[in-house]
Amino acid sequence: MTDARPRVALVNPPFSELVYGAEHSLKSITPCLGLFYLQAYCCDLADCRVFEGEFFRTMEELIQAIDEYAPDILGVTTNTSTYPLCKQLAEASRARLKVAGGPYSSYRIQESLQDFDLVFVGDAEIGFRQLVSGVAIPDIAGVAYNDRGGNVRQTSPAQLPPLDDLPHPNHSAMQIGLYQASPHRQLEAPFATMVTTRGCGFQCTFCLSAAGGMNNGRYRERSIENVCGELEILTQHFGVKSVQFWDDTFTMRKERTQALCAALKRYDIHYVCNTRTDKIDEDVARWLFDSGCRGVFFGVESGDEEILDSNIRKGVRNERVRSAIAICKEFGLQTTTSFIFGSIDDTVESIRESIAFSLELDADFVLFNIYTAHPGTAGYARARREGIIGDYAVDIAQYCGEPAGVPTICKNLTREELHLFKAEAYIQYYSHKDPLAHSEIINTYKEEQLRLSANVFA
Repeated sequence: MTDARPRVALVNPPFSELVYGAEHSLKSITPCLGLFYLQAYCCDLADCRVFEGEFFRTMEELIQAIDEYAPDILGVTTNTSTYPLCKQLAEASRARLKVAGGPYSSYRIQESLQDFDLVFVGDAEIGFRQLVSGVAIPDIAGVAYNDRGGNVRQTSPAQLPPLDDLPHPNHSAMQIGLYQASPHRQLEAPFATMVTTRGCGFQCTFCLSAAGGMNNGRYRERSIENVCGELEILTQHFGVKSVQFWDDTFTMRKERTQALCAALKRYDIHYVCNTRTDKIDEDVARWLFDSGCRGVFFGVESGDEEILDSNIRKGVRNERVRSAIAICKEFGLQTTTSFIFGSIDDTVESIRESIAFSLELDADFVLFNIYTAHPGTAGYARARREGIIGDYAVDIAQYCGEPAGVPTICKNLTREELHLFKAEAYIQYYSHKDPLAHSEIINTYKEEQLRLSANVFA
């Protein structure tokens, strides 16, 4: 008896070498949870298979594997820098219906509809289930499409389901030993990847989880019981020893954090998480450590408070950052601080301030990033409004290195200067920490510094 259900290929294009370049060995490569949730939500109605582009040596191999699967529907998750690869997948596919979802297509609908038949705007679970159920496209919630006259039509947004209504993703397809933990998230293997919330709703100008971004940044929680149900599967069936929690703000609500930490203590796992410096205090730090947390990631963004207020809109003062790092150190929590160079008004002086502030904080690990103005963010909107960037197509050959495929928005520094600052910052920071222990990181950026200097002064 044949399976009459539609065959669906859910594809995450390869990204690490494209986005991270020479840094890709130092970065996390984790499951595309959005696709795995989509698969779990629709697997009773469709034969859904997730294709992780990272696990194929070339795009040609990925395309061949999808072709051999012969899907009826091709679903591709789109991000800013990978959009040219998404387009390549659509062009190569023989699927009868090609659909896009994710942040890039949600904000570049007209462009995406030149390459795809349908665009899911925001969280796609409800609309995608309607699609595979056979609902007519004009009646599917939260999609955009071209009508017969070539006009873009957009349906009413899908109602966001309670997160507990979503089945747990298929961890047997994730626990295959191929994903990668970055040094600051490295814990005992095997590790798993989870989220216990979606969204955050703050104001950060670079973030698609902020107010105005995906689903207007609406913050939603899974129940403690639901989270524990997934942890039971991971620890009992897969022997998972550690977890990377990828919530934007793991400690958003103090009362929930206390209850979640009390529950986590039962599983004898270690974990790492992300939060804000204004969402941690001595109580929270104690709960985190006692429940197995060993590392906390903080987005600090800038050491220059004027840039922090006017360009980043973080809503946190640097004195609060100092306090958060000190509290973590007091309770034995490893810390990672992350900074962004290349905001619209960043200068040599403000970047120097950020480097100096990173050294003062002396976290266990640091990340230095270059501002990516993602469509849908406040930073992108301001850059367009002020004419700093105009219409452009994502071009991974023209715009090499971070921000991959798109122009920088900094008015005062060139792309090359920002990359030189980034390399200098890493070398300075890890030489200050422990040059022998961090020799791989230091050598990576020394090579980058030499390459950039040769290009700049050629």
